[in-house]
This record gives sequence, C-alpha cells and structure tokens, in this order.
Amino acid sequence: MKSKEPVDLTNSKASAPGMTGVQYLDILLSSAVADAILPVFYIFIPLFAVTIGANALELGLVGGASYAVYSFMPFIMGHFSDRRGSRKFFIVSAFVLLCIVSLLYSITISPVTLIVIRLFEGTGWAMLWPAMEASITEDAFRESKKSLSVFNYTWSGGAALGPLIGTFLVTVYSYRFAFFASGILFAILIALNLATLFRNKALPSPPNYKANAKIPRTSLASSIRAVLFSADKKRNFQVWTCLVATSLSALTSGVFFTFFGPYAHSLGLTIVLIGAITTTYGVVRFFTYVVFARQAIRERIFDPSKRNRNVLVFASLASLSSLILIIKDPSGIAYFISFALFAIGYSIVYAVSQGTLIAETTQEKMGAGAGLFESSIGIGAAIGPTVAGAISASALRISFIVPVVGLVFALALLFVFSRSSRKSL
Repeated sequence: MKSKEPVDLTNSKASAPGMTGVQYLDILLSSAVADAILPVFYIFIPLFAVTIGANALELGLVGGASYAVYSFMPFIMGHFSDRRGSRKFFIVSAFVLLCIVSLLYSITISPVTLIVIRLFEGTGWAMLWPAMEASITEDAFRESKKSLSVFNYTWSGGAALGPLIGTFLVTVYSYRFAFFASGILFAILIALNLATLFRNKALPSPPNYKANAKIPRTSLASSIRAVLFSADKKRNFQVWTCLVATSLSALTSGVFFTFFGPYAHSLGLTIVLIGAITTTYGVVRFFTYVVFARQAIRERIFDPSKRNRNVLVFASLASLSSLILIIKDPSGIAYFISFALFAIGYSIVYAVSQGTLIAETTQEKMGAGAGLFESSIGIGAAIGPTVAGAISASALRISFIVPVVGLVFALALLFVFSRSSRKSL
C-alpha cells in the first residue's frame, strides 16, 4: 500500500461520505473473529451430528440446512442494507442471532434439532456478510478492489486459525464446549459493534452527508435486473460466469466440509489430524489472498478479456480436487494436497466474483450485488451436501463425486448462456 491506486469510478465513491478508520478496523476485526468461529461450525458440527446418531441423509441435511436459507436470504438482506445507516444494524443483529445459535448447539441432543438450528444459523450469516462486504467498499482511503483484498486476507487469516481453535477445544474439552465458547466470542463482537454504533451516532455527520445519503429505494426485482441484466451483454455474461463458478465452488466446499470429517474418522484418522488437514485449507487460502492483494496480480486475473477463462479454470481446479479424497489414505498426505488445491481454486473464484459483483457495481447497488454473490454461495453449498448425503448411504467416499458432476452441469449451463448471449448481440 505504498503507492496510491487509481480510484475505481464505477463505484461512485466520490459521492459517498465514506467510512471512518475506526469503522474500517471494526469491520476487519469482526470479520476475522467471525470467520475464526465459522470453521468450528462447518468442520465440527457434522462430526458432532454423527456422535448424536445422524445417518448419511441427516448428515447431508445438517451440512446443507444453513445454506438452504443462505441461498436466497443474502440477496434480500443485501438489498435492504443498501439503505444507508442500516448496515450496522444488520451486522449487530447477525451477531445476536449467531450468539443464540451457538449456545443452542451446545445443548442440542438430536440431529433433527441440529438441522432446524442450522436454518437460523444460515439467516445469521446471510445478514452479516452482505452488509460487511458492502460496508468495506465504502472505505474512503482505498480503491474498492483493494479494500476487498484487505478484507479477504483479514477474514481468511481468522478462518485459518478456526480449525486449530476448534481442534483444541474439542480435543481438550468437548464439542459442546467448543460451541459454547463460540457463543461467548459472538457476545464480545456484539459489545464491540454496539460500542462503535453508539460512538458513531455521537459524532457529527459530514457537511454533505444528507445529500449523499439519498439512495433511491427500489424493489427486489429491479435490483436483480440492475445487477444481472445490464445493457452490456458481455458484462452480463461475466456476472453469470462468476455466479455459476462461485456456486459450483461452494457446492464443492459443502461436500468437503460436511463429509470429510466423518469419512476421515471412519478411516481411523484422529481429530487432531483431521483438524490439521482442514487447517491447510485456511492457511493456503490466506496466503492466496495475500498474493492476490498485489495490484499486478489482480489486474492480470481481472483482465476482462481473460476473466471468464480464469474463473472457470480455478473453479474446475476446486471441483476436481475432490477426486483425491476418494483415495483411502490413512496417512492423510493425499488429503493435505486435496485441501490445498481446493483452497487455491475457490479463493481465486471467490475474489474475482466478489470484485465483479460488488466493487464494479454502483454505490447504491453494492448491497444487492453482495447479497447476490453470497446467495450464489448458499445455493451451491445447500445443493452439494444434500445431494451427496442422498447418494452416499452405502459409502461416504461416494459423496466426493458430486463436485465433478456439478462441474459438468455448470459448464453445460454456461455454454447455453454463451450461445444465448451471442444471439442477442
């Protein structure tokens, strides 16, 4: 960050009051802590479900339930978070809901109850991430893609620690204690964000704040059209490519983290080794985002003439890496490689899609773009574990075929979109 990057005029930042340095740091810290907790949920809840008697189908539903809500709720939340002043409310409310959910996990005794609670967990994350992503692009001191890059390697740094923290808590104490400790951390985030909210209310508004705060209120349908169906057909196909690739990568992620733990445990791998393998994903993802923060790298990956190809190549890498998990390897070496390749592929897809749908849209549609981006994650992550759970009753390793089948469907879908786009030009 030694040299100042050119301002991205597409986000209309010049007309926005921007966020203060305190708000910026508050969001970075909150995202890091929240994402340190998230792996405790998606890695250890499936393992916990098995210990309380979940079968393969219930395990799939446990993995997909939170994302069933996340498949549509983020766009709704993002749409309403575009109304200035509401984003902080969404962030605080999300932490309150996630705190309650964490405490309920610690006392759950049946897989069915676990599935129901996961629906509410999905609502909490749906309120949180679109509001955070839209808020971070209001940083007045950085270009939007740069702000998102800093945001990405901050939260991914927290996420890299999550499996280690969860492994320690589960090994030394129990699954229930790990979920209880997560609830305490969410309570701390509630206090932190409330303090920032009240402090900012006490500060005087910028002289031109009221004029700049007038963002037109639009319907959900018009927000969808604005993001997905602009007058630029090439831009539309880029958006659709990013959404499909993100959904495919999320599908792969849902299968990885729902079924790998129970599958590895069935092969005799210890909780410590399982935690180490899943930590590989977080560590590799963190360093991928650190590299991606370099402007020269971003420009190469974001190159409009190569963007679609880049996204599909890395989405394919993420999906095909699941085939390595089919190998029965009690040493776990093959699984380290699989999680590392998956992390690289998904991280690049995530960053490019995030920039395309959020940083390159207008100020008043950033929340809607963030919500649509997060909804694409929810769609894939809901479908993957649910389908995998339905077909893997005889053997959990069968579940790792689902991402490859998803890749075939995704490429076929984009081929149809491509043909349609060319005819309309």
